[in-house]
Amino acid sequence: MPSHVLETSKRTPLYLTVAVLQLFVVEFLVAGTWRGHYSYSANFISDLGVPFCGTDGNAPCSKTSLLMDASFVVTGLAYMVAAVLWHRIERVLPPAPVVFLVVAGIGGVVVGLAPSNTHWELHSLGATLFLIFGSLFTLTTALTVWPRISGPATYLALALGVLGLVGYFCFTYSWDLGLGVGGIERVAAYSAILGFVVCVHLVTQLPSVRHSAVVRVGDSAGA
Repeated sequence: MPSHVLETSKRTPLYLTVAVLQLFVVEFLVAGTWRGHYSYSANFISDLGVPFCGTDGNAPCSKTSLLMDASFVVTGLAYMVAAVLWHRIERVLPPAPVVFLVVAGIGGVVVGLAPSNTHWELHSLGATLFLIFGSLFTLTTALTVWPRISGPATYLALALGVLGLVGYFCFTYSWDLGLGVGGIERVAAYSAILGFVVCVHLVTQLPSVRHSAVVRVGDSAGA
């Protein structure tokens, strides 16, 4: 195998991590350019992706909304790329978490392509898929690796999976727990995203993945 291919495979976890964590950076930057006072507690994350500033052009919004929408899409694509990569490695994960990850990724892409002000039903569906199945992926992946990898990262993934689901249902039933609608939505969304990052670390520690890397190294050396 060519050395650049091997190097790319070794860096894949880093690429996946950066591809999802960029959302936090973009969110902060777009919130800072919002016309009006944007509140992490009172405003939805999706508000940052709304390109329409009202009929008179003075309603709260951001001219950088396209960055937020693109960030949603990139995050969703990262989920789907990870699912494809992990599915190609024999027995790295059972079908359930891989399917959950694909569905969550599709949801993330839909959120970015369908802004909440123009395609609310589709946007809401995408957000629901991302939040529910993103947390289900984290939870099922943590349970899958638990017998083989027992440590702080596994327990953190379990906690994030549960917290994400609890946050989603609290958000759905308007139980903001004093955090505001934006705050409780972020409990669900941030848990799903951070859970993915932790699971990237866990999956790379699985024996089948490490063995596959050793085989690639051997093949490269033999070539």
